[in-house]
Amino acid sequence: MTPQEAQKEGGEGLAAWINLLQVQSVVVDSLERDLAGAGRIPLPWVEVLMQVTSAPDGRMKMQELAHSVLLSKSGVTRLVDRMVDAGLMERRACESDRRAVHAVATPKGRAALRDALPTHARGLRSRFTEVLTPAELAMLRTTLQKVLDAGGFSPTPCPSGLEDVEDPAAGSSAPAPAKR
Repeated sequence: MTPQEAQKEGGEGLAAWINLLQVQSVVVDSLERDLAGAGRIPLPWVEVLMQVTSAPDGRMKMQELAHSVLLSKSGVTRLVDRMVDAGLMERRACESDRRAVHAVATPKGRAALRDALPTHARGLRSRFTEVLTPAELAMLRTTLQKVLDAGGFSPTPCPSGLEDVEDPAAGSSAPAPAKR
């Protein structure tokens, strides 16, 4: 099958899929550039810290973390290794399961996340949220949730403790890590 035949057979579904991948790439690349330009931690570190600091008791099993940030178990292990080396995370043994290890943000990690979030929020607002109407955002979220549900994926809820911290550079609020 040629690419043209595949595109014709896939129709709107394939076109929507390609657009979804392209949007993800464009927004992620922009957020990474913004964070690097502001001298902040890399986007994957922001995502890991957001997940961990929003988890119950501020800790998350490594396997759950890998699932929530869509990395392989070995990929998240390497990422957390680098964050541990930088003093932003630590590993703690799980008291109820000797085989499991929890990832926990250190005070330095929480501070780095607080510093990165205004830049992250500005970029996300300007390249995603403000481009769509509130109705479009709600429809997109509902639509994507249907796909997740059909695949049996239980995503980690959007970090709820990331609310209303003043962004001095923009004069507006940006998410902030939950306090534990």
